[in-house]
Amino acid sequence: MYPSSLHRAIVVPVLGLGLMLPAAIALAQASQQSFADVPSNHPAYQAVEYLKVQGIISGYSDGAFRPDKNVNRAEAVKIIVAPLIAAGELPKLTAATYGDVPIEAWFAPYIEIARAKLGIVDGPPKTTVFYGERPVKKAEFLKMLLLAHKVDPGAFGEIRLPLALDVTNPDEWYYPYMRYAITASVTMVSSDGLLAPGRELTRADVAIFLHRLLMYREGRRTQALLTESETEIANILDFIGKNDVQNAELASARALLSARGAHARQPTIPLVQAALKITESFRTLVRAYRAGVSRQFDDAIALAGEAWNLAAKGGALHSELANIAEKVQQIAKTMADNARSLKAQVSK
Repeated sequence: MYPSSLHRAIVVPVLGLGLMLPAAIALAQASQQSFADVPSNHPAYQAVEYLKVQGIISGYSDGAFRPDKNVNRAEAVKIIVAPLIAAGELPKLTAATYGDVPIEAWFAPYIEIARAKLGIVDGPPKTTVFYGERPVKKAEFLKMLLLAHKVDPGAFGEIRLPLALDVTNPDEWYYPYMRYAITASVTMVSSDGLLAPGRELTRADVAIFLHRLLMYREGRRTQALLTESETEIANILDFIGKNDVQNAELASARALLSARGAHARQPTIPLVQAALKITESFRTLVRAYRAGVSRQFDDAIALAGEAWNLAAKGGALHSELANIAEKVQQIAKTMADNARSLKAQVSK
């Protein structure tokens, strides 16, 4: 464990880093409430209003949206598929593909397109049942959503880090989709540090996820990603201050993905370029801290130096981040000095 002097050096306020983009790429705001049960202060309000205007979703005959109602797999497929096809593209089925999906079912044509045209659900011989009545789970919805929009699940594949307390194995089938969802700000961790891949989704959930992906692909989630990266940086420092290396590593992975996602959509904006370098420096700081805790002092010194250099590049790219770059350099120097001191003590 590093001495308390290091903890004192890193427990500093970092909120308000200045990662604010011009209003020109801020999200458009909905101006009118369409559903009585989705007021303007509801988390899904903006998503629901946007998707309704686009004709992607609708409410019930009584004028309600029912945001808390669970979505089953059949409904989820329609929500994903319907915006991607013209009305005349729905096939007229003559034979059932799945034993539990009769050809006359309202959702059967959407499932057939999902299987045969989009390739987002499995079919025979791998599976002969669809289980359309089952509640859709977060991981499977994200997989179908991202594949339907031609997202390469291998994107950002060089990053194979634990992402949350419940998403730690990069070899899990759902890991690539959770990773991309973070880079697109489609999902974030909950207050208890979970991504909850097995959570059953509501109508509000699927509206939010779909809306965020559409906005990201239009380059309109960059500010949300920078804000999320900033939040995770604050978490990193908080966790290191508590000597919680595991959660610091998780936060650093999410911060890096958020910054990478912003950079992928807006690579020429200097603030985005600078934010990515600063985020990379924090990720490297965490690696240095892990090395120091593991008494790998040479690695800690080298990584601290790398973090110092990354911070310098970030500060040079945008003047508004110069202060936080200097703070990173201060922390990196303290880490390196502590590692040298501890190494000297061990060598005696």
